[in-house]
Amino acid sequence: MSKRYKGQLPKMFKPLLWSFRWKDLDVTSDKDDIILNTINEGTLAHWRWIIDTYGKKTIRKTLEKRLASELHPESKNLARVVFDIKKFRYVR
Repeated sequence: MSKRYKGQLPKMFKPLLWSFRWKDLDVTSDKDDIILNTINEGTLAHWRWIIDTYGKKTIRKTLEKRLASELHPESKNLARVVFDIKKFRYVR
């Protein structure tokens, strides 16, 4: 994770993570959920933040271990190109 980021998740993420208790979210331990929700529902500003914070390699590894069905088709295709993902998991 980027050393330049310290503190709480920016408020712009609140609509993406509506199902989580906002005050309990942790940028490190909730990384997988933050990344997945950002890829599916986020804007370009959200994508830039996760890239700056976690790095493309970490995002790629996170998405490769998630099931393909967890991603919206259009989000999955864009993520495949942006993060150079070779394959997604289709079964557990």
